[in-house]
Amino acid sequence: MSYADAHRQAWRRIWDFFGVDSRIAEAVVFPEMVRYGAFQDQMETMAVRGTYVRGGTKVFNFSIGRFQMKPSFVEDLEKRWMKSPYARQYDARFITDDNQIVRRERLDRMADDLWQCVYVAMFLKLLYLDYGSVDSEGRVVRDGIDQLPEDEQLRIAATAYNRGCAWSSPGTGDIESLASRAGDRHFHMSVFPSSTTRRFNYGDIASEYFNSL
Repeated sequence: MSYADAHRQAWRRIWDFFGVDSRIAEAVVFPEMVRYGAFQDQMETMAVRGTYVRGGTKVFNFSIGRFQMKPSFVEDLEKRWMKSPYARQYDARFITDDNQIVRRERLDRMADDLWQCVYVAMFLKLLYLDYGSVDSEGRVVRDGIDQLPEDEQLRIAATAYNRGCAWSSPGTGDIESLASRAGDRHFHMSVFPSSTTRRFNYGDIASEYFNSL
């Protein structure tokens, strides 16, 4: 929480630029900040840099950085972003070819705290696009995530961030699938989890932190 207090202003400049709710953005990543360990992250970053650059996510796919992002998460995010209208709107474009140069540049971004904030903003923009109310033609087709109560929005966003989600197209994401997983207890603080590891609900932690902001 002290780290968040010290960096919140810089984070919010990025999240405000992309037009996402900075409170939701911060709450979504807060449990990962709790789990983050500087020594562990340094070791994992070194390991990822050596193996991911050479062989991609099939070889190595550890979470790195303050917000604990996996290379596979960022790869999928960049690919979906480049197919969305936001790449042009925000003049934020990525090369998504699968080669060592691209993977090395991606890791450089992932190792930077402010770039991780950009990725969180991209994640929320795409989540509210694909799981939103409006289709690609601008027609209201359903009650999407944007129409849910604020706490439900947060819990679905937190679940998608922690457990992953399927990128589709505007207004077509399976909200019910995400909502059904929002009560699961998978989150833990162990480097080497086992059957006796205590596990928590990610959304509960995010929600409690959100209410404290």
